[in-house]
Amino acid sequence: MKILVKEDGDGFLARVRGSQNLFAFGTTQKRALNELSNIIDMMMDFHLEQIEQERHAKQALLNERGAYGV
Repeated sequence: MKILVKEDGDGFLARVRGSQNLFAFGTTQKRALNELSNIIDMMMDFHLEQIEQERHAKQALLNERGAYGV
């Protein structure tokens, strides 16, 4: 993946090429990249939480199946 940084108005826009949701604005290039790093961390946390919920749902389903002998 490639990270792109370009001037945008009064600051800089940093984004991950090919991903619509991974972008951030900063008053300097460094701040834009730091913000982008924070966005990526938040997105990863969000997806990991979803995966954990899906694991619990899957386990509940398996437990229900076992209770009915299916």
